[in-house]
Amino acid sequence: MTRFLLVIAVLLAGCAAYDGRGLQPGVSTESDVRRLMGTPAVEFANADGSRRLAYPRGPLGAQTYMADVGADGKVGAVRSVLTDDTFQQIQPGMTRDEILRMIGPPGETMAFPRLKQVAWDYRFADTWGYQAIFSVSFNENGVVVSKFTRRIERDKGRF
Repeated sequence: MTRFLLVIAVLLAGCAAYDGRGLQPGVSTESDVRRLMGTPAVEFANADGSRRLAYPRGPLGAQTYMADVGADGKVGAVRSVLTDDTFQQIQPGMTRDEILRMIGPPGETMAFPRLKQVAWDYRFADTWGYQAIFSVSFNENGVVVSKFTRRIERDKGRF
């Protein structure tokens, strides 16, 4: 029985770490983030000494969390970024680096040689809970030229 409770406690701790829950802005440190959430897929260093850590998660990468850490090493925020609200902020003219910093690495990429474009695709749950794909296309200079969202299965696509 004791062994069973220990396994349950470990599983619950793992679930809590999945989205950074339990990290306290202004109190928790980058070390705390890495201990709870693991090694980030991508790390961004900012000119002011702060850092952003990207954590793609979920089935088929349907969630990405960004952990912002200040120059003092303290957590500023941990938030989910694959949302309709975040995607609305993406506009033509933005760069590949800006998109990577905003929503992290894509789940899939596809090249369109005749158009001289590359599309990055992100699976996510839209505002209504349906499985969807957000796609952003870049020209050969790495500049956003278009974006769109489509639901995968309208009838049975809820997560």
